[in-house]
Parts: sequence; C-alpha cells; structure tokens
Amino acid sequence: MRHIMLLMLAGLLTFGLTSCKNKKESKDIITKMPTETKKPSGPLTMQAGTIPPRTVSWMGSNYRISITRQPDKGLPLVEDASGNKYYDNKVHLLITRADGSTFVDKTYTRADFSKYVDAGVAKKWGLTGFNFDNVADGKLTFAIAIGSPDEMADNEFVPLTLLIDNQGGTSVLSQSQDSDDEEE
Repeated sequence: MRHIMLLMLAGLLTFGLTSCKNKKESKDIITKMPTETKKPSGPLTMQAGTIPPRTVSWMGSNYRISITRQPDKGLPLVEDASGNKYYDNKVHLLITRADGSTFVDKTYTRADFSKYVDAGVAKKWGLTGFNFDNVADGKLTFAIAIGSPDEMADNEFVPLTLLIDNQGGTSVLSQSQDSDDEEE
C-alpha cells in the first residue's frame, strides 16, 4: 500500500510540474504578403471627352464655346509617379460667333504650354485639363492644367490661364508670372 501511495504521490508531483509549465509564446508575426500590382502592358489613356458646348455673352454678342479633349497616340508619352505611361491629350477649342462663323478653331497640346511650367513637369506630365472659366477684362478666360495623368492624383497639376482677346490673340499666365506672355 505504501508502494501505491508513493506511486500516486509521484504521479501528482509529475502532473503538478507539467501543468504549471509556462506556455511558450510565439514571436512570429503573421501577415498577408502584398500582392504585386501588375504593370500595364502598354500605355494607358487619360480621360477623354467633350465638354457640353456653352454660349457666352461677350462684347455685345453671343459666342458658342466647344471643347473636346482626347488622347493622341502621336504625341510623346507622359507618366505618373508610379512610372505608368499614358498617351497625352490634345484639346480642340472651337469658338463660333452668333452667325455661325468661326472665331477660334485651334488644337492645343502640352507643347503649347511647356514654356510656362518647369522643364521636368513639361516633360513628364500631360495636358489634363482645359475648361472655359469666365469673361474677365474683355477677354475669354480658360483654365488649363498640366498635371499627372493619374486620375487619382487630382491635386498634382500646374494651373495656367489662357486668355483670348477680341481679335483672337492669345496669352498665357502661370501663377508664378506677373505679366502676360504673348503666345500668338
């Protein structure tokens, strides 16, 4: 019986020692591996479209302004911050008089505005925005954006202003310039 008691005591002791053993914690960090984003196989296109024509009263007459923006595969490629390549845009501006005659019919590209922006910007970014703004000081005013072709980077652009006078002459202003720079 003493032998049984010793065996039971040894069993309890063994059980006590093994159950009090601290559980070893793992210091491994488990996380998901980021999936590599696939680079496009060719150049992407920036947003294209036609802005609905707008009629403005200017110098005692009505003028109709039509603006069409579309990618042009013939222009040099532009790129976003990730290195993705895009076809640059060209913008067609058509302004007609009330009698239907043409006042301005011109196609603009990034090259038309390159001297008004930093050389690095002029080389990498594209013509991303072109909109009629208002009539100011007797001139038609257009807001131009030379910017990142990535639509998600909507705050990465250089704003310019295109002014058209009553003779069809144009000038461009950048925020860093104090005076007009005659273009035509």
